[in-house]
Amino acid sequence: MKNNAIARFNQVLLFMVLVFALLYFAKPFLIPVAIGGMMAMLLVPVCKRMEQRGVPRGLAAVICVLLTLVLLLAGAYLLFHQLIELGKDLPMIGRKLNEMLNSGHDFISERFQLPVAKQKEYLQSQIAGLSNLAGQFIGDIFRFILSFLVHILIITAYSVLLLIYRRRIKNFVLSLVSYYAGETRVAEARDVVDKTAAVASAYLAGVFLVALIFSVINTIGLTIIGIENALFFGVMVATINIIPYIGSVVGSTVVVIYTLITCDSLLTPVIVAFFFIVMQQIDSYILTPKITGGKIQLNALFTLMALLLGSLVWNVAGMILFVPFLGVAKVIFDHVDALKPYGNLIGDRDTKNKKPAISR
Repeated sequence: MKNNAIARFNQVLLFMVLVFALLYFAKPFLIPVAIGGMMAMLLVPVCKRMEQRGVPRGLAAVICVLLTLVLLLAGAYLLFHQLIELGKDLPMIGRKLNEMLNSGHDFISERFQLPVAKQKEYLQSQIAGLSNLAGQFIGDIFRFILSFLVHILIITAYSVLLLIYRRRIKNFVLSLVSYYAGETRVAEARDVVDKTAAVASAYLAGVFLVALIFSVINTIGLTIIGIENALFFGVMVATINIIPYIGSVVGSTVVVIYTLITCDSLLTPVIVAFFFIVMQQIDSYILTPKITGGKIQLNALFTLMALLLGSLVWNVAGMILFVPFLGVAKVIFDHVDALKPYGNLIGDRDTKNKKPAISR
């Protein structure tokens, strides 16, 4: 028995290693498929409504995907235009940053008797390290966006074809269940597939709805505070906030640093920081639980693990995609008796089953 348990553990471990090796080395192929699959799952309810009104499935799929694509490209163009406007302020930002550094050097030199030359040498070494990290992160983001734009036609084709052939894919899954588990399990499998698709679609729609709501609120709030380029920063923070935990901190920090450099008063950065802290609390305790929390609830431990693992395997694309994938996996776990312990493990609340999933 002990040898069998060790052999089974080794098989599971080898399977996991092979899966992640496949994810890593096949990411040029898998990332467009994953994005197309997410888009298709998001658009399934809209596509079904159009089909119920007599629109052919192929035409409904094309219309849904193209409209979504137009909206995304319009948003990207708007952000790019705002980014160009922000670029006009770079000389002023550089001048003020230089003034702040000189004031800091003088203060430290007077208080601690530390020569300015040594301060600058130390500061340059620290900035070089931070610049490498920031440059790598920003470079990954731009490479992901560039890759997305390059593969936009492929992703569009995947989304359309997955919407068109979704019934065939479902029948394929049911055929496998019938072959390996018997006809008695087909009805249960069909129910699991339908619930998984519905809940996953609602979850993804909720994530994007939260981002849209926060884009509007952030833009209005920053405009009232008096921040220039409020639209760019509001949408940027809301978009990066899709990445759990890290996204909100990174996005809000960028805005606070920008206001700290560009504003003469220290009060404005403090107000901006307080605004984002309040927004984060609203997101954590009101919006996200109300909109997506009823669909899928992931605990912080496994969400962070999915985030870091996604970054390791697929870089920024993995940080964005792996958390929704874990959410979809939890839907499947929650609807399959043998997998319910795993759903309970990665969820943020304990589930009490009438029948234990594992019996002695």
